[in-house]
Amino acid sequence: MATAENMFREAALLQLTATCWQVDKKLPQALLADVGNVDFLRGRKLLLPPDSLARIKQVVGKARNYLRKIALPFPIIGCVLVSKKLIPEVQENLKKLEWEYNSMVEDFIRWYPETVQEARESLGELFNECDYPPREEIQTRFRFHWRYIVIGPSVSRVLPPSIYKDEVEKFQNLMEQARQEAIAALRGEFVDLVDNLTDKLRGSDDGKPRKLREAAVENLKDFLASFSNRNLFEDAQLSELVDRCKSIIANTSVNTIRTNSLVKENLHNQMQELLAAVDASFEDVPRRKLRLAA
Repeated sequence: MATAENMFREAALLQLTATCWQVDKKLPQALLADVGNVDFLRGRKLLLPPDSLARIKQVVGKARNYLRKIALPFPIIGCVLVSKKLIPEVQENLKKLEWEYNSMVEDFIRWYPETVQEARESLGELFNECDYPPREEIQTRFRFHWRYIVIGPSVSRVLPPSIYKDEVEKFQNLMEQARQEAIAALRGEFVDLVDNLTDKLRGSDDGKPRKLREAAVENLKDFLASFSNRNLFEDAQLSELVDRCKSIIANTSVNTIRTNSLVKENLHNQMQELLAAVDASFEDVPRRKLRLAA
């Protein structure tokens, strides 16, 4: 089990930097003054068409969502905690996303001159050549890279003993905060996934069945499959509930649920019971209101 003392024997900190050129800019105060009182105006202009960077931003979003699902939160901005067992998988997936990101950036740069010309025609008098970096420099506005950070309360040769003691205490508090946030994150994710599937299995208020999307089942199965590697702090309560959930949805397919009303009803009843057990176990964990009505 990972503790504040040995956390980094079981996991590593990962920091992802994924940026995209900011394509909007504040309008000059002088221009806004021609419209009205500048104290009440906050105008901005788009430098490029809204969809020109959409695909790049999608890759960034995909990378962040992937880490959100596979890693655990950590109380340092921009960092997540990755189980050492998952590092090879994370590394492989981030490399694929990096390649996809760079490919999208290359496409953007290829069409950049034409896109700027389109902006010139659309913005008219608001167009300013200085807002647009030369094509050979534009790539510096995009970054996609990650690194693993090693930290720990090593003996300091710089800090005085009294200050070092305070810093060690801060580090230990940080590790305890990381433990609490990681446990809460896994519990919250599990609750949301179970609650979502349970909600999709019950009838709506007008008597019509709710539409069951494959993602509602597959996302829960993905969580259950990766749980043992992400449960760094060996949350016994959650482990028990996860095992119970595995037995409920084992060998259950979306198609079977959709076509067999008996299977659907039975699954709904079991998930309702699971939610009740979750509600009893996680009284101290913030979460959205559970829907326990039939």
